[in-house]
Amino acid sequence: MVAALLTACGNDRRNPVPTYPVYLDLDIQAEFPHFVPGNGFQTLVFRERRYEREYVGYGGILVVVAMDGKYYALDMACPVCLNRDSVLQLDGFYAVCPHCGEQYDVSYGLGLPTKGKSKWPLRAYKCFADGGHLIIRN
Repeated sequence: MVAALLTACGNDRRNPVPTYPVYLDLDIQAEFPHFVPGNGFQTLVFRERRYEREYVGYGGILVVVAMDGKYYALDMACPVCLNRDSVLQLDGFYAVCPHCGEQYDVSYGLGLPTKGKSKWPLRAYKCFADGGHLIIRN
């Protein structure tokens, strides 16, 4: 019984956005030449696969050149609503859920909740810069 309670409490700390496959290979030099550190805060959104080998997570992927000049990738699904069909909307440095109004700060690529009741940040994915390409995966 104690083990079951500890397990249940532990699950509250896990991000509720389901783990879905993620893989994007962005040719920054050819496809997005201005999406580079040094050009300030920028975002790209991928809601659908562009190629058969790509996967865009649960709600799509938000790719950010953050205020610290680094690349970050976050899932576009709100951890409170978990709605894949109506995902977060960008509003400046924030991603806002159109259903519950939850607001997440994406300016530093962390997706931390700033307004609302969420206990979870946005689900984050790994980014690797490799010879002009940005690889995003989980």
